[in-house]
Amino acid sequence: MTAARAGLLVAATLASLAFAAPAVAVDPALAPLQNADAYVSPRTLGPAAADAQARLAAVAAEFSAGRQPVKFAIVAGPVGAPSILVYTRRLRARLDYLGTLVVTAPGRPVAAVGPRPPAAITRRLRALSIGTIANPTDRLIVAARAAVPPPQREEGDGLRTLVAFIGLAVIGGGWAVAWGLRREHRQRRRAVSEAKAVMQVCLDALRARAMALARREGLPPDARSRVEAALGSYAQASAMMRSAFTVEDVDRVLLDLRAGLAAVAVAGEAVGEPQPADEPFAGLCGIDPVHGVAEASAPSADHPSPIPVCLDCKRAADAGRPPARRLVPSAGRPVPFSEADLRFPEIPTPDGEGLHAG
Repeated sequence: MTAARAGLLVAATLASLAFAAPAVAVDPALAPLQNADAYVSPRTLGPAAADAQARLAAVAAEFSAGRQPVKFAIVAGPVGAPSILVYTRRLRARLDYLGTLVVTAPGRPVAAVGPRPPAAITRRLRALSIGTIANPTDRLIVAARAAVPPPQREEGDGLRTLVAFIGLAVIGGGWAVAWGLRREHRQRRRAVSEAKAVMQVCLDALRARAMALARREGLPPDARSRVEAALGSYAQASAMMRSAFTVEDVDRVLLDLRAGLAAVAVAGEAVGEPQPADEPFAGLCGIDPVHGVAEASAPSADHPSPIPVCLDCKRAADAGRPPARRLVPSAGRPVPFSEADLRFPEIPTPDGEGLHAG
């Protein structure tokens, strides 16, 4: 056989193998997660997918502020994998991602893969009974708080801590002071996380109220301008939240929140729908204000007595799958958003008067 014929035979064999190879399924979550920290398939939550993705992105930003990288995904199913856990491992590898990836899908458990040992993650998820949380967005957030490792220290932090400790030891009482500083830093970080979570749920309530009014037919021009102003306040506040790294930063967002709630209140009065500016969640779904206006009553997975809910949550409860209320951190533990402390410090306005929330 000549070299030319042998080369043609090899080329033909490779070509036949290529055509015979099975097509690789395209994962719709891959491209979005390469450029963002959250992805929610529209097939999973329908119209609520966009709001769920925005909420997960905000939580991912909170983790990122503490140097705890995490990505979230609610997918339609484990594309090309036998289980959601195998899928999550493969997706993290394809993303070449070093942080924690937390994924769930309809009818599937939560899978989390990251720097923590798999056995440790599994134990922590089981301890929190993640599977009992009906809302997939809440499931991912609670799972992330269990699976994500503690905050990473910046390069040089160890040396600076050592130098500071030696200095304190020379002065005297080094152990006590060093431990006190560490505890203070941890408490400050927790305070920022809790303040951001509470502010975010209030901003979500503002947007839900404004969007409900914006969808009304025949909304008077003045009321519509108020709604547009409220959405503008929401956008401004959301931008500030992305760069908020201290409790004081979060407090400054209160000005836009209050301005937006006031604008919505005026617009509501114009159409005979009271929108109390000092009660952000009034009239909204008691499961999650992101869902919009409450139009029925039903129990939740964590609250046996009926509460105001949206129609989707009502249908889920009637089907025997009552969703759980949205959780926010408070005093170091997750609590339903409606039970969190919404009080904020007084914020001075340009005219010298103060604003309060809660």
